[in-house]
Amino acid sequence: MRSKILLIALVLLVAVAVPATFATGVGAAFGLPFGGLPGSNVMLSLKLDQVPFLMGIGFSLGETQTSFGFTGDYWVLNENLFSFINYYLGPGFYLGYSGDVLLGGRLPIGINIFPVRSLELFLEVAPTLAVRFSDPIVFPEFGFQGAFGLRFWF
Repeated sequence: MRSKILLIALVLLVAVAVPATFATGVGAAFGLPFGGLPGSNVMLSLKLDQVPFLMGIGFSLGETQTSFGFTGDYWVLNENLFSFINYYLGPGFYLGYSGDVLLGGRLPIGINIFPVRSLELFLEVAPTLAVRFSDPIVFPEFGFQGAFGLRFWF
């Protein structure tokens, strides 16, 4: 019991300390009509400034339908394209559930701009390769994800 309380306290300390140490971008991503996002098609987005890793999570719960999506992307490149427009790309993964479970890789390619210092706007597309866990299990399953959104930086 004591070790569980210590573990929970440690996790909470890290959850509070890490974002306080770095600039943190929190926002929303909305799926594009031609691809969308895994799960609910709307995700909460989190990125730390000093770490090139971005996470997204979204879900919808209902009486007849439940869906869930999680993405994790590692930005290998995040450079200036021209003027105030930047580009990014890098490998990622995703997990989606909407009747069947999809587990796969993705390659997000996007642009982002900072019209003001604390606001980031972005648009991305991501080809995907996944395994669909259904009856039968399907591999390979090629797909396409796309999103636009914003993040506020604190």
